[in-house]
Amino acid sequence: SSKFTLTRPSCMKGLANSLRLQTFHSLNNLLQQKLYPQALKASTSPHNSHLTDTVYALFVKSGSVLTPFLSTYLITHFSLSGDFSRATQLLRDTHRPDAVVYNALIYGYARFSQPRPAFELFNLLRQLGLTPDIYTFSSLIKACDDLRLTETVHGISIKTGLVSGAFLVSGLVENYSKSGCVDGAEKCFEECLVLDSVVWTALINGYVWNGEFDMGREVFMDMRGWGFEVNEFSLTTVLGSLFEVNEGEQIHGFSLKTGFLCGCSIHLENAVMNMYLRCGRKSNAVKVFEEIRNPDFVSWTGRIGAAYDGVEAFDMFGFCHSRGLEVNEYTLSNVLSAIAGPKLLNPGKQIHGFCYKAGHLLLVSVCNAMVLLYRKCGLMGDAMCVFDEMICPDSVSWNSLIAGYSENGLFSEAIAMFSHMRDFVIQPNKYTLASILGVVSNSYSPGQAMQIHSLIIKIGFESDNSMLSGLITSYGKCNSIDGSMRVFEENNEPNVLLLNAMEATFVHANCHFEALKLFHRAWSLSFEVDGVTFSLVLKACGALTDLELGSSIHSLAFKFGVNQDLFVESAAIDAYCKCGSIDDAERAFRELSKDNLAAWNAMLMGYAQLGRFREVFDLFKKMPELGMKPDEITYLGVLKSCSHAGLVNESQSHLNSMLELHGVVPCVEHYACVVDALGRVGLIEEAKRTIDRMPILPDAQVWQILLSACNIHKHVDLGKVAAGELLQLQPENESAYILLSNLYASAGKWNAVGNLRRKMKERIICKEPGCSWIQVRGSICAFFAGEALLPDGKESYVMLQNLSGQMLLLSDSELDNIFSFDP
Repeated sequence: SSKFTLTRPSCMKGLANSLRLQTFHSLNNLLQQKLYPQALKASTSPHNSHLTDTVYALFVKSGSVLTPFLSTYLITHFSLSGDFSRATQLLRDTHRPDAVVYNALIYGYARFSQPRPAFELFNLLRQLGLTPDIYTFSSLIKACDDLRLTETVHGISIKTGLVSGAFLVSGLVENYSKSGCVDGAEKCFEECLVLDSVVWTALINGYVWNGEFDMGREVFMDMRGWGFEVNEFSLTTVLGSLFEVNEGEQIHGFSLKTGFLCGCSIHLENAVMNMYLRCGRKSNAVKVFEEIRNPDFVSWTGRIGAAYDGVEAFDMFGFCHSRGLEVNEYTLSNVLSAIAGPKLLNPGKQIHGFCYKAGHLLLVSVCNAMVLLYRKCGLMGDAMCVFDEMICPDSVSWNSLIAGYSENGLFSEAIAMFSHMRDFVIQPNKYTLASILGVVSNSYSPGQAMQIHSLIIKIGFESDNSMLSGLITSYGKCNSIDGSMRVFEENNEPNVLLLNAMEATFVHANCHFEALKLFHRAWSLSFEVDGVTFSLVLKACGALTDLELGSSIHSLAFKFGVNQDLFVESAAIDAYCKCGSIDDAERAFRELSKDNLAAWNAMLMGYAQLGRFREVFDLFKKMPELGMKPDEITYLGVLKSCSHAGLVNESQSHLNSMLELHGVVPCVEHYACVVDALGRVGLIEEAKRTIDRMPILPDAQVWQILLSACNIHKHVDLGKVAAGELLQLQPENESAYILLSNLYASAGKWNAVGNLRRKMKERIICKEPGCSWIQVRGSICAFFAGEALLPDGKESYVMLQNLSGQMLLLSDSELDNIFSFDP
């Protein structure tokens, strides 16, 4: 006998045929017995409506009457499958239909989000004198797609006296919340006579939908306080309101304790995982995912969001796609956000192609993620192409494009896009204005800052602290300190955010005295301050090399309880180093609450400034041992110490290895340090070759360093080249003229010296006088070279002459003893 193996599709096909055959036999028996109502119910199948039509024809031909009971069954069947033509015909054929029959069809329309026919049926029901019940109103509430319809149903249900029950109230709370009317949702909740867990959960969900997370948490606590049952739905809802991991861990633990996370609720498991993702705990999110027995596409979407890097995210996306798992807009947004960056541009383009083929580019969120991808890669042309192909870009799309142009230094394009947005009558939001303020800050145009300021007032954001903070910063960067102060002073209730913005503006503009005065005023008026405030004031003290005041501010930080703030710790170390008090800096460094890169960089830079290269190298070697990865500032300190110590080989070695060892791309400042190191030891030609080999354009600082080295080592030819490049970048730079003039003078080229000085006079370029200052009994006394109107000037010059005379009487060996020190 022959044998064969039946494949699974063949088995399924055979089973389906067998079942179909049994149905036909059953129907045939019912029809032969003239049991037409039973035959009609048995004929309903989601795949064969024509069979029902045939049996219904026999039913009508037999003279049977379509009762409300049978009609309700049939209408429910067809309306749930979306076959409203057959369902409507059955309603017409029903003998004396009651409210239950109408409810079946109204529910079908509601399920398919068709409010108009649902309300027409409701009106017909009332015209026929039938009484709607709670199921009628429940279906109507489900059908509502805007606030007006919800209010209409709410009003009618109040009139009929059916609104007090939890069954309807939960739906009304949900509808009001989805429409953004939280007040309406609260009113329904307060008027409900019989509350249950469903109504409480609906209100919590409403607060979460509308971003009122604190209220959501508060209502959840009230729900538990009143002794209502907490189920997986209420737990899922409250997890959406949590942004503090300790609160989320409590809900996670409670869910485990009550058994809801034992494979009972995939929705709750996904909510726990997403909570950890929101709180930045990717490792916890991965652990939750691994405990899910049968992860669905929502679980995989969350897992992609928890990926370690873009490569893992892309691999997981490929796994989901190969297994035929559903891929939606959230999955695509997660993977595109994870791979946004130049290193994974090709995988990003592959996903772009997949989205194009699968039709996902019709979704705004996916297109926004594509814009972000190309924006992070610096490909603003490609980002613009995606934007142009969007059917209806939203405010996020415009904001992303404007921010992209700003990030990539295309400020005029960002302004043009903002104007274009206004032409389309799209109202800018806070994110738009924050981006455009950043653009204005880089344009150095106070006029543009004033225009954006006017727009902020016009839109109604003049009381928004984030907007006011951005305005203060923007005016400051546009060299309009008065504009910054005006914004700060016009606010009736100055807060720590605005105070810090004003302090940062003063420090950025080198108005360090004003920064200290503002802090003193804020402290005397009991304004709120924080660690950022103290760090900015310490930075001002460091810039003024005011050790006494810096120590006082640091002591005040201890008293205020912010001494262990990371910003304060690093700022204190930096201030002590700049004031030359390395002992105080080392003590602050030893007392760090925990190792942080900024504090280590501050200490390292301090050692570098004081020429303590051995200490610099010791710190640099310890950093990887403590798990800290050196960054651009770390290497800047290392290279500066090499430059000051004349360690040419070491400086070149660090420059060449920083990318390979720690992934730090050398920038202009790093090359400037190496050029300085070479120039200090007289390797002028090698310094020029280093500049020529730079992968980026040298700036004015690099050429000025080379010019200074040429001046010291009397290298006229390269000095002329360096001066030429410097003056091309900064035509009004008086140092370039003076250094080149001194270089010509040392070489005896007096004609060239005369020509340079004539050019300086023609361009009205004057040498900025040298300045020094000293602190005496808490007051800063500044001295300018050649100043005649100095207070107590005569006494000061007499003292200088006396000191000079005493120095002239000393021998060279005695002078060496006075000025020598042990590093």
